[in-house]
Amino acid sequence: MRAVIVFLFLVFCSSCTPSEPKQESADETKTEVIQSIVAEKDSLEHDTIEFISYNDDFDYSQLNGKKDKQELSFINDKNNDRSLLRGDLIAIDWKNDSIYIAGDGETPQNAQWIVSAKKIKDGNVSKFRKEYGKQIKYYHSKEDEISVTYLDHLYKLAEYYIANSKKDLIRLHLKNKDELAYSIEKRNKNDKEYYVLGIYTESEHKINTFQWLYIDPETDKIYEYDLPNDRLIYFP
Repeated sequence: MRAVIVFLFLVFCSSCTPSEPKQESADETKTEVIQSIVAEKDSLEHDTIEFISYNDDFDYSQLNGKKDKQELSFINDKNNDRSLLRGDLIAIDWKNDSIYIAGDGETPQNAQWIVSAKKIKDGNVSKFRKEYGKQIKYYHSKEDEISVTYLDHLYKLAEYYIANSKKDLIRLHLKNKDELAYSIEKRNKNDKEYYVLGIYTESEHKINTFQWLYIDPETDKIYEYDLPNDRLIYFP
């Protein structure tokens, strides 16, 4: 009787002991999870987007674009090309990788990194530069302290507007290759400060301003000024 009890005890205990194959299965699952994380970080993605702008003012430089009206932003530190113009259609290769934000304890954050960006089609600004073939002149009051960098930024916004405007006068001046220019000043409207561009032509020392633009310095949004109704109309 005692021998039977010992035998049953041994059988019961052996059934409670984890088998080696189960431990190996757990290890394999852990390895697969780690491999999937590495693959997600290192895999290369491809897309086609419309270029908007570069931004080199932060810890990491950025390339901004849009696709189907959705605005996108990529880390651009590994790409030194700055020849793209707003509206150009570009093919990009990008991947997920980490960035480290200064002042945030160097905590890593996931971000989309540009590996390469190549223009595949001219946008309207590129076409404008080729067809118009002239620099747009501008002037501003010395009382308004505007940095050279921001003057260049305003130039690109004015150029974008002129290249994309459907206004008859602008299209006519471009067709005739007339000399276009604009003035720059600061104005307050509805308790908000804007940079105001007055686009004009000049003949016999007489200035003819035919379009006013309001630039929001916080968002870079462009607004056409509707003089009869004293209102701003967003220009996308």
